[in-house]
Amino acid sequence: MTSNHTSQGILKAANSANAKYLFDPRKNGAEYDLGDASYTCGRRTDAIKLWAMWKFYGAQGIGQIVEQKVDAMKQLSKTLVESDKFMLACEPWAFNVNFFYLPDRIRQRLVECGVDLESSDPEIPHDISLDLANVHVQLKLCLHQSGEMMIPYQPLSNQEADCFRIVLAGNKPFSKNDIEHALELIDKYGHGL
Repeated sequence: MTSNHTSQGILKAANSANAKYLFDPRKNGAEYDLGDASYTCGRRTDAIKLWAMWKFYGAQGIGQIVEQKVDAMKQLSKTLVESDKFMLACEPWAFNVNFFYLPDRIRQRLVECGVDLESSDPEIPHDISLDLANVHVQLKLCLHQSGEMMIPYQPLSNQEADCFRIVLAGNKPFSKNDIEHALELIDKYGHGL
């Protein structure tokens, strides 16, 4: 029998990928985040997750889920590009949609600098990137404290500022109403930042 002392931290050691984009110490309540200790949040056990999903849904069920997620990803991306409050941070990929929230003051500065707001790989000046990163950290805290929404921000290799990320995963549908509601909440809590 192993003592508690020697087993302390064993789940984290077995499952953790130390993914900064997932487990950021700046988050409200970061010390309570158990994701790194769970096999469902680790890359090392992806084969188990795939096997369990395939066993439960079957090939046809997985195919339907993938098609729904592709449609939702296209709808979310289109909504972001068409809005004057948001901008893609990079091309959507593998059911990840990374984007920036643009308070009016930042949007105005981007327009004045000639940044293409409809680009999927915008070139944002350094000073605006710093401001934008701060907005996302503050906005995430506001949303979390409100209890209305949890959304991660993360770094990207093509951007200096952390951006928001929505991952379309699992079997839960993400409808046009869900998209509109999420973006309305972001704007509700972020417009004054």
